[in-house]
Amino acid sequence: MGATGRSRATDALRRGAFFALAVVLGFLLLELPWNDGVFAIPQRYVVDNLLILGLGCAIVFLAGQRTRASLAVFTGFCLLWGTANFFIITFKGQPIVPADLFALGTAASVAGGYSLFLTGRLVFCWALFAAYCVALAKLCPQRKRARWDVAANVLAAALLVCLGTMQYQAIDIKSDCDVTVDVWDVRGSYATQGTALCFLSRAQELTPKPPEGYSAEAVDAILAPFAEDPLTETDGTVAESPSPDTTGNQNSAAPTTGDAAPEQPEALPYDGPNVIAIMNETFSDLSEYPGLEGTNAAPTFFHEVADDSLAAGDVYVSAMGGGTCNSEFEFLTGASMGNMGGGVYPYVLYDLEGVDNLASYFRGLGYGTHAIHPAEAANWRRDRIYEQLGFDTFDDITTMEDADAFRDLVTDRATYERVLEKIDEGEGPQFVFDVTIQNHGGYDTGLVPAADAVHLESDEVENPEVDEFLAAIRRSDEDLRWLVDELNARNEPTIVVFFGDHQPGFADWLFEETFGKPVESASLEEVQARYRTPYFIWASAAARGKYGDTLARIENADVTSLNYLSSLLLDATGLPRDSRALYRSALRQALPAVNLNGYRDAEGTWHWFGETVETDAQQKAEDALKSYAIVQYDQLFKDRSNR
Repeated sequence: MGATGRSRATDALRRGAFFALAVVLGFLLLELPWNDGVFAIPQRYVVDNLLILGLGCAIVFLAGQRTRASLAVFTGFCLLWGTANFFIITFKGQPIVPADLFALGTAASVAGGYSLFLTGRLVFCWALFAAYCVALAKLCPQRKRARWDVAANVLAAALLVCLGTMQYQAIDIKSDCDVTVDVWDVRGSYATQGTALCFLSRAQELTPKPPEGYSAEAVDAILAPFAEDPLTETDGTVAESPSPDTTGNQNSAAPTTGDAAPEQPEALPYDGPNVIAIMNETFSDLSEYPGLEGTNAAPTFFHEVADDSLAAGDVYVSAMGGGTCNSEFEFLTGASMGNMGGGVYPYVLYDLEGVDNLASYFRGLGYGTHAIHPAEAANWRRDRIYEQLGFDTFDDITTMEDADAFRDLVTDRATYERVLEKIDEGEGPQFVFDVTIQNHGGYDTGLVPAADAVHLESDEVENPEVDEFLAAIRRSDEDLRWLVDELNARNEPTIVVFFGDHQPGFADWLFEETFGKPVESASLEEVQARYRTPYFIWASAAARGKYGDTLARIENADVTSLNYLSSLLLDATGLPRDSRALYRSALRQALPAVNLNGYRDAEGTWHWFGETVETDAQQKAEDALKSYAIVQYDQLFKDRSNR
């Protein structure tokens, strides 16, 4: 071999070495910014992650015409991903999941509320990337481009994309690679199995699959006992709910509930109360944490209202620190994220046109239906989703730009004033869904006026973010008092259902501070402490006067979950219930609460999904879960093109 040949071979080896280094460095830059246990990841998972990143690097390298810049782009992308994971884990408690890619606009919109900062590890990672780029420029020889290189490189990149896609579709990463992404500890799963591998595993689960036993006949059998026409119950009487057939017995005599639903009936006149549903941003009672009982962390007026309500207690949600849209979804549809898995955002992933929900229900009764949220309309695709769900109007931030603000966010009271405007302007009863924003994170803005400042009276917890959060909650409590007084002074009968969408992003830290253990070692019951918020269903004085005979105090409602709240609303107020609402009311008997993390049986014991059945109560809850998954899949994903 001549000198020229040896030189070319040496250059090729050096380029190959820099390519291999890019793959390894990409893996490290993806993990190091946030993962304390990166060097403890088992070898088999490291190999799988390197294979995935190697394929990605090869595609970028070929598409970039095998230039040095293409290797820098790949490693830079890994660094940006790792850095983004660091900040998202810091603020939200979990890394990026596939569904987050569909909500980048929402993420950008709310990012301004958080303060970014550097750590020594982040600086090291960026310095490592810079050193690689310098070495790349000085030590990696640039390949001379031949005549047909451009076409050959593009063709090779396309071939790798096709082969990679085929392999991705052919295997089940979860079973074939023994990957488990725990929905309540996504961060831990990423940390022990690698970001790239876990991300692709979650991506495979985005497409909904029919649950075991699903068929139209099974849905018919399950809903058969609840198929009475609710619109004939114009006296508002609450019918007794039979126990659901959780077996899916297809031999039962059944109506055509599983068939495609008929066209939306014309709105019927119904002499019902106005209904206000308030999903209050991050509204939580931190006094429920150990050591904080009896402190000023409790929203005092909220509890006064709760004591005089038709139903009140803790509602278990499937979001923590963010993911507001999933709380909306569970409340409005009566569906549970427990049947859908972690890292899924139905608002951004699915078409909800024709899905039964509270807005379409009230519209069917002749109510005006309105949604209010003083933020960008496109966040979580609300501008499209609210229309699909059946809301007549949607007031976003553009309609409230001059509203009063607290911490530069529209106040709860300003949204309540808009709610009352909707009621006053509408003809007949109105349903208004108010998604507030006043208490949104972060909580290090320093924008709380001195007169509104709150300091937590506790020796257990000392944190300025907690203090700012409590200042926002106190303002919410005061605004709630204003609304209740205003409604009691009015002649229009009104029902209010009020709940928090999730706890603040610092709930992980607060848990460890008050429980004295890391979140990774928490039992399921302890995990759920971060996934509960307070709620009540309350009737105004006028509503009690007019509908007192049909209003009902709901027993055993001190612990429930968000998917049941709409059914509890109908149960408590005597409003007519459709078959699915009746079914969910009966379902609560065996399955009192369920969320993304697990479920609670009738004896009050929490269970992980897939846990070995040991008691009769747990078996009944498992059977109820199976029937619920079938009914929910039919509600959300059955072909509605002919509706």
